[in-house]
Amino acid sequence: MKTVKHFVDAIVSDLPINEHEKVDVKEELTIHLNDHIHELMIKGYSEEEAVIHAIETFGNERKLNWELKKTYFPYYKIIRYIWNVLFVTACLSLLSYTTMEYYYPQNDNTLPAYSVIGGFAIVAFVSGMGELICESIAAEYKYKWFLNPWFLFMVPSLLIGLVSMTNYFENPEQYQNGYFIDLFVIPISTFLYLFSRQLFTVFFVHKNKLKNIN
Repeated sequence: MKTVKHFVDAIVSDLPINEHEKVDVKEELTIHLNDHIHELMIKGYSEEEAVIHAIETFGNERKLNWELKKTYFPYYKIIRYIWNVLFVTACLSLLSYTTMEYYYPQNDNTLPAYSVIGGFAIVAFVSGMGELICESIAAEYKYKWFLNPWFLFMVPSLLIGLVSMTNYFENPEQYQNGYFIDLFVIPISTFLYLFSRQLFTVFFVHKNKLKNIN
């Protein structure tokens, strides 16, 4: 059975606020829930029934989490998305340039602007679709392990990478001198995207902590 503590923790998890503020939000939510549970028990509900009914009445924890994020940081997802796309594009560009420098040091290796812009557009489109799919799935399912971005994004990308590996065994000559990286560009990009999501959360929470200390 879902407890009040687990429910409240899910609502407050990864909010862009410091720990002291999270404690205050948890206390306020817990008080509201416990008051509702007490009212239901007075009406004749058992404690277990009252907890279940109160939580159901309160709403979906993921939606409540998102509403709180919008309150504390109105453009949280938009800014995080732009940050992620820029981060992934920069990392992939650096990886591409480093690979060319390693295998073809004799050439005047550069990254044309159109190549970087094209990469940015592809990353923006694919990651945007991924975020929309993630939101759609989150609205239908409540399994935490399944909704974890590292599972939801990374597992399919690794499967795609494994399928791509068949091209290497069929045409190994096409993947010499660094071109084999193309086979893993999707899982690499996905890892970078998820890593940038974590960085964004850490940096923002850390920034809020510094503000409160000062």
